[in-house]
Amino acid sequence: MSETWFITQTTRPQAPVQLFCLPHAGAGASAYALWPREFGADVEVHAYIPPGRERRFAEEAEVDPAAVAAAVAERTDRPFALFGHSLGARLAFEVVRELRRNGRLLPLRLFVSGCTPPDDGRTDDVYDGLSALDDEAMLERLVATGNIPEEVLDEPGLVEMLLPSFRADFTWLDTYVYHDEPPLPIPVSAFAGDADESAPPQRMAGWRRHTTSDFALHAFSGAHFFLVDRLAEVVARMGADLAAPSSVLTAEPERC
Repeated sequence: MSETWFITQTTRPQAPVQLFCLPHAGAGASAYALWPREFGADVEVHAYIPPGRERRFAEEAEVDPAAVAAAVAERTDRPFALFGHSLGARLAFEVVRELRRNGRLLPLRLFVSGCTPPDDGRTDDVYDGLSALDDEAMLERLVATGNIPEEVLDEPGLVEMLLPSFRADFTWLDTYVYHDEPPLPIPVSAFAGDADESAPPQRMAGWRRHTTSDFALHAFSGAHFFLVDRLAEVVARMGADLAAPSSVLTAEPERC
């Protein structure tokens, strides 16, 4: 199962930590193609391939936290961490809670990026309600938010391939209901773009409610997809957090 659900571009059996990376809406494992090189020998990166895209294109697109948790549990063979951006962050949070419900090993740390806390209650996000739009309106919003480049609209075949994944992902987000459970007993690091209208640093700070352990908030220059331009800085900050799992709680975002 885990061989189908994750791709490990560079196998590093001697690395002390495994890192499972969950992509944003509509994306796949390729979103993390550059991460193994950036991390180097100390981290083995496993990129999640959601159903309905890349080598799982023949499958029906869906979001299933329980299934992802099972795949993670099957693939772990040493201490590990989870990272998710945007939808991937919400999914990573639910994956950790599912691991806890089933008595599985929990990650060293949860990294959440570009996603407001699950109990935030915000209803004015630019991504809210996308699943209710028709295909044309959804695509226009996705271009406006930077999820897809405008030139993709000139490729009908590519659009037809992408739409089911986007619609499945945004349906999951639009129908997501937060159920109160005890905060996670693991450290949480939250990453935010200082110009991100969807998940600004002040809202990302709310993730501290979801851990009884240490919390760190790191703000980077950029909008929702700050990861693209700030990858080296993000990876460096993640490496530091992994090396110091009991880091001091930060009340204000650390500028990176």
